[in-house]
Amino acid sequence: MELLLPLGDAAAPGELTTRRWQHLLTVAGIDPASAQRLARAFPSLAAVYGAGEEELVKVVGPVVASRIRWFLDAPLDTGLSLRAVARAKAA
Repeated sequence: MELLLPLGDAAAPGELTTRRWQHLLTVAGIDPASAQRLARAFPSLAAVYGAGEEELVKVVGPVVASRIRWFLDAPLDTGLSLRAVARAKAA
């Protein structure tokens, strides 16, 4: 449900939009200029997530598009996240 909200709303950024921008900026190669191009080209974060690599290439180029798709298509449950959470709780 939250993916239906706008990727960026300059008038009222809000905490959720800010977190989404920060999340997107963690992808190697996405700088603020690339993020702005994504925001102009796609109406929502869901649209970015659903975009094929070909669509992303038109906006941010082949290297960044490939990195975005890799980042978004990577399996979430690799066990690494569970270990990181366990380490953080133990610290």
